Amino acid sequence: MRYQRIVANGLVVTPDGTARGNLGIRDGRIAAISPDPLLGDETIDARGRVVLPGAVDLHVHFNEPGRTHWEGWGPGSRAAAAGGVTTVVEMPLNALPPTTTAAAFQAKVTAAQASSIVDFALWGGLITDNLSHLPTLASAGVIGFKAFMCPTGTPEFTHVEDGILYEGLCRIRELGLFLGVHAESHWITQHNTERLQAQGRTDRRAWAEARPPAAELEAIQRALFLAARARCRLHIVHMTLPDGAEMIQESKGAGQAVTVETCAHYLTLTDDDLLRLGPVAKCAPPLRDRPTQEALWQDVLQGRIDCLTSDHSPCPTEDKTRGDEDIWQAWGGITGVQTLVPLMLSQGVHRRGMTLPQFATLLSAAPAKIAGLWPRKGAIHIGADADLLIVDMDREWTVEHRWLQSRHKHSPFLGRSMKGWIDLVLRRGQTLAQNGEIAVDGGGVWLRPNGEKR
Repeated sequence: MRYQRIVANGLVVTPDGTARGNLGIRDGRIAAISPDPLLGDETIDARGRVVLPGAVDLHVHFNEPGRTHWEGWGPGSRAAAAGGVTTVVEMPLNALPPTTTAAAFQAKVTAAQASSIVDFALWGGLITDNLSHLPTLASAGVIGFKAFMCPTGTPEFTHVEDGILYEGLCRIRELGLFLGVHAESHWITQHNTERLQAQGRTDRRAWAEARPPAAELEAIQRALFLAARARCRLHIVHMTLPDGAEMIQESKGAGQAVTVETCAHYLTLTDDDLLRLGPVAKCAPPLRDRPTQEALWQDVLQGRIDCLTSDHSPCPTEDKTRGDEDIWQAWGGITGVQTLVPLMLSQGVHRRGMTLPQFATLLSAAPAKIAGLWPRKGAIHIGADADLLIVDMDREWTVEHRWLQSRHKHSPFLGRSMKGWIDLVLRRGQTLAQNGEIAVDGGGVWLRPNGEKR
């Protein structure tokens, strides 16, 4: 049998492990996995390379429509592609309007279809006044809903207190979907912020002091409690704390349907980096100290974290630098979709012994399953989309300004040494990026849950 494209002689990472072999691609999908040579119209020689599934980033903010000057689907998706992310799931806030109605959802789909070069799915939002819109958002094709337990920084996307949160959980359960929550206590963070600002504190350390571990843990515990009573599946986003992982594991052990992600920046930056780098490293929850980070790594390596994401949350450079002297004035978000895969190859696989199947689970399979995009996305197996990364695991390189594809080229990882270079990125069998250079213009498709394309 002849295939349109062959990936030959690579170390292929599948859900069953790793094996040297060959992949046959037909009509954008993986049609053969074989230890024996295959015939094809075109052959990619992956000798000496690892072949990984394209990453699925469950947590990005591309901010279009409405705040395209912050990022946009074009530059955001190019950053994803250059970094080995072939599917993104975009968050509902920061766009104008936010994705809290079916009309806003359709506006975002239209914008993404016009510009995205990676495949994409969309979150819907749960805010104070859109409970009646949840059914139409579900019908429109959201993968799930996102809510904040503290203010978001964007007034159009309001946070929810417990009454709306609990009712939203009940309604979302009836719709057969799930809720992702930003878990930080409004009352603790607000009190601390007001106290520190009244003292005249504008220094970088004040940001972390305003959002202590207790604020995150209290909100996680409350979200778990309410979701359990509502019998709604829950996803905790960008969790930073080993104690939080322990609480979530206890709930899982009791039979609760809950998953949790952490982000590359919590595993590679600490609170000292916020002091050193300034607002470019400001995020919420804030960066934690080194012992907390090392313990969080153990949670990742021992399977207590379900998936790894970027929480890519860019903004114009001036919205960062205005916080140089007053940390409260800076936008809180890290530009990270392009560095997610390289950081986890460097710090996870090379430095800490993460296995390649673990890597593929955390960055591809698990997020695809959480989003309802499995089995079309997330793994190298027969019938899956041929979203593939050809990786030179031994190449060492440095993150440089010119490599970045985001609209605003600031990053806390500039100058960072990496090990593991992505030679080639395939999206549904087509070359998407090669050696960090983008090879296509557009072509990303919208994915509904359970793998249905539109």
